Amino acid sequence: MTSRERVLTAMRRQEPDRPPFDLSFGFSTAWLDAFRARTGAEDPYDYFEADTRMVWPGATRLATDFSRYLGPLPPGTVVDEWGLAHVPTSSTESDHAHLEGYRHPMARLSSDTDAAEYPLPDIDADYRYEPVRAEIEALHRRGLAAMAMLECTIFERAWYLRSMERLLLDFTDGSAFATTLLDRITARRMVQAQQYARCGADVIAYGDDVGTQRGLLMSVPMWRAWLKPRLARTIAAAREVRPDVLAFYHSDGDVAAIIPDLIEIGIDILNPVQPECMDPAALKRAYGNRLSFWGTIGTQSTLPFGSPDDVRREVRSRIESVGAGGGLFLAPTHVIEPEVPLENIVAFVEAVKGGGR
Repeated sequence: MTSRERVLTAMRRQEPDRPPFDLSFGFSTAWLDAFRARTGAEDPYDYFEADTRMVWPGATRLATDFSRYLGPLPPGTVVDEWGLAHVPTSSTESDHAHLEGYRHPMARLSSDTDAAEYPLPDIDADYRYEPVRAEIEALHRRGLAAMAMLECTIFERAWYLRSMERLLLDFTDGSAFATTLLDRITARRMVQAQQYARCGADVIAYGDDVGTQRGLLMSVPMWRAWLKPRLARTIAAAREVRPDVLAFYHSDGDVAAIIPDLIEIGIDILNPVQPECMDPAALKRAYGNRLSFWGTIGTQSTLPFGSPDDVRREVRSRIESVGAGGGLFLAPTHVIEPEVPLENIVAFVEAVKGGGR
């Protein structure tokens, strides 16, 4: 099987020659530097022959000035195309880049007019997907599966702009501000999902972290009221273009309470299935006829703190308990941090490739 055939077979809950795998959402700078020094290779995905590659929209041509929303910023701050200010912290300096600080540009706004007038990016513009189509075609020629992500699809993007505290208060108050903001983000995400479907992406990844390791960040009724219908519209938009495109949903933490809802609105694949707070085998028993599982290899436990033999045992356990009949894609559950020994990644890849069915 090619990698693409393997991914499509497994994620459609049929049995491939072996489970597909990749290396999750990236690497800390220190880990990547150590990998390059030890192997002489540049790209871990190519070096380990991972089955997928991620594709992203092309760069924006806009140059929006968000200074009126952000005010003075500390040195080294980077403002992204949404207006979120990424502020360096001591965590950033110690090579945990995803623990940077934020300055939320909509935190001091109040009316639905403010929410309607805020300058959102042109993430839906046609020109940004011209390179995506060519990239996906090149990946397919190599036999690889292409995964396209709507990063921080609705909830996370909204709270990055508004702040989590204020957005959850907006939800509690039934705020028109939140309705306007979420609807504007959703409209752009619907077009973005359609763009990815037209470009030929094999998997479209939707993602909003709505879970802690003890349950949801909010009540299930609140999630159903504010987020479920908007996520459903985004998935449906892609399927208007390609009915068979696979829908992947990412949320860290324990999201067991909303799995039936995710299936109902068309999610095919759940990620990352953190084993520290969710039981992959139990989820397979409960939902394996309707849902596939992508991840399951703990980056808080086995990968940083186990031995290579521990990693091999965990991979074998997942293949036996989750992989039967298809529906398993093996991957670390998050970014590979500096504490993860290269030997454990080697053991992971060898175990997957040698594990068979």
